[in-house]
Amino acid sequence: MSEFTDYVIDQIIAFYLGLLTEEEKAELEAWVGASDERRRIFRRIVGLCHRLRLTVGDETAERMRERVRWKLYGRMASDRRRRTVRMVSWAAALVVVLGAGLGYYLSSRETEKPRPPRRISALESKPGERVAVLRLASGSEITLRKADTGRVDIGGGMVFRQDSVRPEQENGAGEERPAPADTVVHTVWVPRGGEYNLTLADGTAVWLNSESSIRFPARFTGDMREVSVEGEVFFEVRADRERPFVVHAGEAEVRVLGTAFNVVNYPEDPRLEVALLDGKVRFTDSIASGTIEMAPGDVVRMDKADGQTTVSREDVSLIAAWREGYFYFEDMPMEELVVKLRRWYQVDFVFATEDVKRMRFTGAVKRHEPLKDALEVIERTRDINFVDFGGTIKVYKR
Repeated sequence: MSEFTDYVIDQIIAFYLGLLTEEEKAELEAWVGASDERRRIFRRIVGLCHRLRLTVGDETAERMRERVRWKLYGRMASDRRRRTVRMVSWAAALVVVLGAGLGYYLSSRETEKPRPPRRISALESKPGERVAVLRLASGSEITLRKADTGRVDIGGGMVFRQDSVRPEQENGAGEERPAPADTVVHTVWVPRGGEYNLTLADGTAVWLNSESSIRFPARFTGDMREVSVEGEVFFEVRADRERPFVVHAGEAEVRVLGTAFNVVNYPEDPRLEVALLDGKVRFTDSIASGTIEMAPGDVVRMDKADGQTTVSREDVSLIAAWREGYFYFEDMPMEELVVKLRRWYQVDFVFATEDVKRMRFTGAVKRHEPLKDALEVIERTRDINFVDFGGTIKVYKR
């Protein structure tokens, strides 16, 4: 496929319909990766097929041809003053191929078992939703969603109801019941493509980002309130001078009285990060046995391999903006940026070359917009192309 031909259009449509062999898909991907122009053509044809909702078996080729003609003629009329002759010619070729070339595919492969249309992730992927799983100490699991109103007995005279750990009896009788010394510990974890917020027994508010979890007791006993986290978690801690609030995050510990801060501790990340919005916290790592007293605006980053830490002054409100519906990227390498998108949109990314990984992006993206819109924001400000190959998005440098 060295040149742009009717055969190329035919292959792109067949790709959309899920009719290509692995060898043919590899050939098409190589063709697409050769130039910006080819990537633009590929995305336009796939986008057109997606909008028309072409399927293998529920329409005739003639009906498909009529729909495509109607779509293309309207587009060509509106674009005529700013499109080149070449664009008109390939658009016309698409009409022919959908009528003839697609018919060829349907007839030549009619003996094969029909496959469902491929999922075009960049066009169809939806943003994450509010969902989590409550894993009780007993091992049983309960899915938590936005409209849940039920209650779950979690021990110690406490229940989990309406996203909060509460006394079994709201009039306070539950608080008077003595708690066992070995109060059971439960877990709330958020899957890929989710987010969740809850309130702990002491009134501390917690927000969990995608692929994150918190382990917490049914009720806090003793002279400390302790929890453990993985992933990205934001806290607004209820002040209690008699009982410090302690967050265990891997090899680090954050101790506070009453404050707001963000913790990032994904197992696969090489660094652990704590950003303080309000109050005062003490950051301690068990690797180098170092302690840092943090003030609002401080960001501590610790290398998990050797315990080396750095402290910087930053606009920490941007770091925690994910709980308010935004991604803020500050001079972030693409290799790190796509990890955040993967966790939220449940789509995988690969890079065409190593140098694309190191390209940096600064800007804001709305978390609750379709992935397609987020990628377009990045493309408008960087020399980058995102091309979807039906489940994996490949990142090219323009």
